[in-house]
Amino acid sequence: MRKFDLFALAAAIALPMVSVDAIADAKAAKRGKKVAVKQCVACHDITEAAQNKVGPPLWGIYGKPAGAVEGYQYSQAHLDKAKADSIIWDDATLDAYITDPQAFIPGNKMVYAGVKKETKRKNLIEYIKTLK
Repeated sequence: MRKFDLFALAAAIALPMVSVDAIADAKAAKRGKKVAVKQCVACHDITEAAQNKVGPPLWGIYGKPAGAVEGYQYSQAHLDKAKADSIIWDDATLDAYITDPQAFIPGNKMVYAGVKKETKRKNLIEYIKTLK
């Protein structure tokens, strides 16, 4: 092998590899941010300031228990369901909630009808994961 070939091989090995999944997730998150800006920010803060609005902020909720945002006044229905079912905001629970908030937690304060299109929900969830 020539010196140049060895150098090129060493450089290629040393470069950090970015997975195809990571690239796809980043693209989905970018599309999800558009959904959030159009449909969520009227009621939810999506910034690191994490201010309570009509709804709790979405910053940092992924992986956290439902009903756990400090200082936000959740409905009793939300608190009861979150405790009874030990809800943690992950892909599955966010998908179910975003599809139809009233069906997932009957009697909660969120009067939003939900995101019916699966790809928009998946993209929104990928975006929510970045809010940390």
